[in-house]
Amino acid sequence: MPSMFVPNTRERFQRRIDRLKPESERRWGTISASQMVCHLSDQLRLALGELSGRPISGPLRYSPMRWLVINVMPWPHGTKGPREAFTTRPANWESDVKTLRELLERFGSSAGQTQWPDHPLFGTMTGTLWARLTCKHFDHHFRQFGV
Repeated sequence: MPSMFVPNTRERFQRRIDRLKPESERRWGTISASQMVCHLSDQLRLALGELSGRPISGPLRYSPMRWLVINVMPWPHGTKGPREAFTTRPANWESDVKTLRELLERFGSSAGQTQWPDHPLFGTMTGTLWARLTCKHFDHHFRQFGV
């Protein structure tokens, strides 16, 4: 499973960001490319502890289910994330993309961090889990927009 803490992995995702356009058409779902860029930034803010999420009870908070969903199972289309991951509204494409890139690099450089915030759906998270979840989440949305 790829990790966003690996520089080559981050670079591959940065190149995929290069291919995104504000007019990129989605293959499924309802969000626009601009909304998706802000959504991914919000997910990074959650991981960095800059946004706090309210815990949502459910089976994903338990270690075996959390591990399976993050490491094995495909990400289903149409799954709704926590509302905190939809906090930022699109403003300016270039600025929003620049913010996403900066957050991605900040997150990637935090591999040595020992304390990580809980995820609203998955509960207790290690840096390793956050880094894998971030790869999976980014890949899901980039495939949604054909990049």
